[in-house]
Amino acid sequence: MPYRPEAVHRRNAQGVLLPLTAAIHRVFGHRAQDLGRPIGAFYTVNVSSIVWQHLGGIWYRAWDEQSVVNRSVNESVVRAFSESIITGEAVYLPSGIRITWEEISLSEAVQLPPPLTV
Repeated sequence: MPYRPEAVHRRNAQGVLLPLTAAIHRVFGHRAQDLGRPIGAFYTVNVSSIVWQHLGGIWYRAWDEQSVVNRSVNESVVRAFSESIITGEAVYLPSGIRITWEEISLSEAVQLPPPLTV
């Protein structure tokens, strides 16, 4: 089963949100037909409609793909999050904050594509 940061951590924009969305893309990629990413399996409510267009179910597409791709994120955190999506292991941010993970519900997990990489 895949994992996501516990709810208490998911709204930390610089520390969690940005590297997590980058890690989701790294692990699951996007759908070829519409560039949809499975953001909704990780953020079940309040996905930013300013940044993301809801395509249905767990799928979202960036309104401006280039600005999302060009975000400045800590590469070591993205790598650690990419692994934790699969393992659920806690990650320490450079700030020292410990990010703990929870299992994604089966109803959401079955909608995810197979992982591309870890």
